[in-house]
Amino acid sequence: MTTDPAPGAPAGSSVVLVLGAGRSGTSLLTRGVQALGVDLGDRLRPAGGKNPTGFFEDRDLLSLTKRLKHALNVKGHSVRLLGDEEWQAPAVQALQREAVETIRRRFGNTPLWGFKHGRTLRFLPFWEDVFRELDMETRYVVALRNPLSVARSRAKLHPERGRPTWSCLEWLTNVVPYFHLLRGRPFAVVDFDNLVDAPAAQLERAAAGLALPVDEAIRTSIDDFAQRFLRTGMRHSRYTLEDLRADPDMLPLLIEAYVWLDRLARDETGPADEALWRDWQRIENHLRELAPLLQEMDWLRGRLERTRWDPFSPGTALRQLWRDWRSS
Repeated sequence: MTTDPAPGAPAGSSVVLVLGAGRSGTSLLTRGVQALGVDLGDRLRPAGGKNPTGFFEDRDLLSLTKRLKHALNVKGHSVRLLGDEEWQAPAVQALQREAVETIRRRFGNTPLWGFKHGRTLRFLPFWEDVFRELDMETRYVVALRNPLSVARSRAKLHPERGRPTWSCLEWLTNVVPYFHLLRGRPFAVVDFDNLVDAPAAQLERAAAGLALPVDEAIRTSIDDFAQRFLRTGMRHSRYTLEDLRADPDMLPLLIEAYVWLDRLARDETGPADEALWRDWQRIENHLRELAPLLQEMDWLRGRLERTRWDPFSPGTALRQLWRDWRSS
């Protein structure tokens, strides 16, 4: 990777953004994208914690994204929808200028590079403006996983966020609002279970969707991903579409959105399908009708979190009494 400063993106410079809701296999897919010849940079976040095989996130862009979350007042559990005016806030605009300079310095001379963060799709208007300023072509690959598996995986890390209905809302607000921005761009949807079952075939179809060439060197890299990186135990649950439809805790709007993405991942439809974009607009409109409710839920959740850690709150006092009794 070239790290010298560059005045801008060279002709034909492209960035591949890995998108998807948290716990959907975005890290695994990003490592797969690397096998397709996409440069992820030389400053990756180290493996550990919830991703022992690696996050594959650039540390500079990860730090910037975390500050963007703070500027937009988006918490980990947030389900509120973002308003158009929020992208024009001075703090957000300042971060946008910083992102342009960081990418120009780090990746300005890299013909094909990419990055991933769990909320890139939710913050896509920000990144679209950044890459428009840099005159870089954008390509997208979407990690898809059955929302029942997403909820189960999230519950292991955070039981409350793993509650089915809350996990549904997080999935919807992170996937639905800006997915339409992918229309007309090279993109592919890759299902987590399909990637684990048939890694070579899935990476080759992703390459086709991204308009990336696959030569013998790339096939060797794909084989290395399939034979050496993938390992037993990466998948802890597997559900079907029928399971999702039969679960009473799954929101109908989520099922409708998931069905379209599942069809894209199975090549049962394609990005040129007008019915896809018409129905997605309907789904997005229905979600936006819930905006006041989602805003209120965020406010209440934030209040609950503050109460938990307030040293003068009744909940804190009760926890301390319990700890005192256990230690006596």
